[in-house]
Order: sequence, then C-alpha cells, then structure tokens
Amino acid sequence: MELLIPMNENEYGAYVKDKIKRYALTLEENVFEIIDEPSFVRAEKAIKGYLPNGFNTKNHEFYNVTENEKVIGNVWIKVVKENRSAFLYEIYLREEFRSKGIGKKVMTELESLLAVRKIAFFRLHVFGNNEHAINLYNNLGFQVAGINMYKEIDK
Repeated sequence: MELLIPMNENEYGAYVKDKIKRYALTLEENVFEIIDEPSFVRAEKAIKGYLPNGFNTKNHEFYNVTENEKVIGNVWIKVVKENRSAFLYEIYLREEFRSKGIGKKVMTELESLLAVRKIAFFRLHVFGNNEHAINLYNNLGFQVAGINMYKEIDK
C-alpha cells in the first residue's frame, strides 16, 4: 500500500481551493502587520504567485497522502534538480489523522523519494506557533536555518 500517490490535475483543483482557505486562516494567526487586504485575498495571491501555471508550474509536485486507499491529506513540494534541493510547501493531514505517526511516515517517504533523485537539501518553513510540526521536524533531523521574531507594542 502506497502512502504518497501523485495528484492528478482534477484533484489539484480541489486541493488548491482548500489550501487557499487554510492558508488564509494561517495568515490571520501569523502575520504581524496591519494590512487592509483580507487574508483570503492575500492567500489567493500568494498561492497563485507560487503557482503561476497551476498544476503545471515547473518543478512543483503534488501528492495525496492515502491510508486504506482513502485520501487523508496532501503534500506540495518544489524540487529543483539543478540546485539539488527541495522545498516542502505543505504537508497537510486531516485533523483525525494527526498525532498518529503518519506525518513522520510521510516525511520519511518524501526523503526517500528525494534521495533517489540525488537531492541534497530538503528545506521547509514552519510557523513558530506550530509546536507539533516543529517537534516532528526536529525529531527528523531538520535544523534551524533562521528565525523570524516579532513583538507587539501597540494594538
């Protein structure tokens, strides 16, 4: 039974629609600026900026995370063979499938797929309030490459 199955273009349409909604919520929680533009609009612009050709954007790959032939999450990565690097844009598991070791299995499978392709560096970004993900990445051997910080001084 495969854990990661490449997404098709029809599945991508539903995925990106859901991704924009979820990213808008993440922006509401993690952007520390006063911005007049609604988070949904910012999320949509950001995703379209990363994926100007949608499903066919060069170097971007999308996978369904499956369990018992049921889609339980998604993965979005960018692989640049010339740089021998990959960037994890998202690993998403539906709520009821979290904290069961599936995220670790997904990351391990991704690393194996990347190693076969001779990718040397696997990078990602994680928001500081996502302690569960930070613990996962630390346990998998990821290292901190930089830290963004903020301080609220006036509302």
